[in-house]
Amino acid sequence: MTRAQKLISAVLTVLTGVAVYCFFAFRYPYHLHFQEQYQLFESTWAYFAGVASVPGGFADWIGRFLTQFCYYAPAGAVIMALLVCAVQLLTWALCRRRTFASYALSFLPVALLLAFYCDESALTGGAAALILALACAALCTLIRSDKARWSLEALLVPLTYMACGGLAVVFVLVCIIREFARCGIKAWLIALILIALAVACPIVAARVFPYPIDRLCYGVHYYRFHHIVPGLLWAAALCAVLVVGICSFKGRKQKSSWAIGAILFVLIAALGTGLVLKMADWSREEAMRYDFMARMGMWNRIMMRADERNPQDPASLTCINLALAKTGRMGDHQFEYFQNGPEGLIPGFVNDFTGPVATGEVFWNLGMVNTAQRFAFEAQEAIPDFQKSARCYKRLAQTNIVNGDWDVARKYLKALHNAVFYRRWANETMAALDKGTVFDQPELAQARDLRLREHEFLFSDTEMDSMLGLLKVENPANTLALDYLLSWCLLRKDLDRFVECISLIDTPTLPKSYQEALLLRWVMTHNDFEGLPTYLYRTHAQRIGEFVQDFRAGKSEDYMYRQYGDTYWFYYYYQQDSSTL
Repeated sequence: MTRAQKLISAVLTVLTGVAVYCFFAFRYPYHLHFQEQYQLFESTWAYFAGVASVPGGFADWIGRFLTQFCYYAPAGAVIMALLVCAVQLLTWALCRRRTFASYALSFLPVALLLAFYCDESALTGGAAALILALACAALCTLIRSDKARWSLEALLVPLTYMACGGLAVVFVLVCIIREFARCGIKAWLIALILIALAVACPIVAARVFPYPIDRLCYGVHYYRFHHIVPGLLWAAALCAVLVVGICSFKGRKQKSSWAIGAILFVLIAALGTGLVLKMADWSREEAMRYDFMARMGMWNRIMMRADERNPQDPASLTCINLALAKTGRMGDHQFEYFQNGPEGLIPGFVNDFTGPVATGEVFWNLGMVNTAQRFAFEAQEAIPDFQKSARCYKRLAQTNIVNGDWDVARKYLKALHNAVFYRRWANETMAALDKGTVFDQPELAQARDLRLREHEFLFSDTEMDSMLGLLKVENPANTLALDYLLSWCLLRKDLDRFVECISLIDTPTLPKSYQEALLLRWVMTHNDFEGLPTYLYRTHAQRIGEFVQDFRAGKSEDYMYRQYGDTYWFYYYYQQDSSTL
């Protein structure tokens, strides 16, 4: 390449890294937070030995080490940019034909790899394994002596397999391609040896390690769900091999390589952009945004986001309703946002590793400490790749502290002590346990004061109103439980139960949604507004009169939404199974 082409090539790599950083830092940051919270990386030799002792374990350990920095999204975005740039540069380093077109082709694996990492179940260890395999192949190309190089390649096949797992086949294929490009037909013997070693590795590993042979072939720790083959990762790896193959055999010098390279880069950039847009799950990113803000207690930010865009997925609604209650806005503003029934308030238990975490936040804030503990434990045990969760460990430490099980709490705190971004909190909490001042932490003190003590063993998610009422009765200061109790009745359309529970409010004025519910019940049982209680505002009574007229006139749902979309009445008749007035 000419000096100008080399400069432009370097600029393209830098621009690619910047683009990847901007994507993950500004458009897709909550997928990074999601990755971090479902692992617990410990800086101990025992942890390293446990992870790295299986095929692909070393790459998996590197991936976990890097993933812990996704606690801060900008740091995680830098890591993602460096990973994809490393794959591109190593692919280019292995190409013997040094043209601008070859350089452009080296971006092809990057396009597929970026699409792969739009999936929240794609683990960073996959990219680490691919980089290790390419780096080992690049190392072998530095040795000029055929015998020494062949000996090193044969030695590195099992070592690369143990470090990278199934992606060690990239190392084998690249070495074979490079040998034929350098030695011609004389390379057939080393090619057969490398292939034989590559085939033998998973067969021998199946006798030593407790994994089925298919997982030992396609990778143990590249993807969170072990029954799914990470197709895009393997496509990126095989594309790297293909690019090396195309660019390793010298041919007639192309005078138009500049134009060809520019066209190839534009096409690959378009392919990568299209794949990313296709694979990116924006609804999941939005749900992860709300979950992250709830985890961090960013209640006002949740409401600001909901005001910008009213979400309709249950996971986001759970966080919005919790934020409404925490900011004291539930009674007045709940039905200004889409509601899908009680499931959007307190979702039922589902046997996976994400739902119980978000629901556990609700129970923790309500004071149902034992239930929050159960949900955190169940979520952690349901993580598909059997990792531990830093977020769940912290919650389990907190719940055990509140319940007085301090020895159990210390077990979780000791593990968090070995995690970089949780060490300070764990150390401070253990020191406070030793001094007996642990409840100086406001969050723990509030949970201790609000928790159910003698009756939580009666918990039943089919009798949530009774559980919430019990919280309020045991602790009259638990206004969050009262908000949830009344909201539960409204979302279930149980107006009779709502009227029973409204007496627990000790304020002279009622919030907007509660007045609307009482007015709706009044309309159902009375012919006019004669004798209407004074605590029900006449403005609301006038508006429900207009609602009744429009409803009986058969106005369209769109019209009713425009006029009454922020009322409980619209929810009652349109956002759930309709009834008649």
